[in-house]
Amino acid sequence: MTRILTTHVGSRPRTQKVVDFIFARERNESYSQGDFDAAMAEAVMETVKKQVDAGVDIVSDGETSKISYATYVKDRYTGFDGDSPRNAPEDLKRFPGFLKRLADDGGTPQYA
Repeated sequence: MTRILTTHVGSRPRTQKVVDFIFARERNESYSQGDFDAAMAEAVMETVKKQVDAGVDIVSDGETSKISYATYVKDRYTGFDGDSPRNAPEDLKRFPGFLKRLADDGGTPQYA
C-alpha cells in the first residue's frame, strides 16, 4: 500500500429541505414518505459526490437522514423510547448569534 485511505465520519451540512423533513418526522408531523425518501436520496448523492470530488476513499451518507446520533439510537434499537428534547449546550447559549448561524447553516439542529 502506498497511501493511507481516507474516510469521513459524522454529519455533513444539510439543505433546508432535508432539515424540514427531519424535524417533521421527529415531531410526528405529517409528511410524504415518498418525498422524504426522494429528498434524502438526492441529498446523499450530493454528499457522496462532494466526498468523491475531495478524494475521500470510503464515503458515508453524512448522517443525512438522522437528526442526531444521540437521538437516532431510539430508531435503531428497542428500549430507547421517550422524548429527547434538544437543548442548546450552555456554551452556545452565551452566543445566540453564533447558535442561530450554526442552526441556519445546518450544522446544528434547531433547539427548543
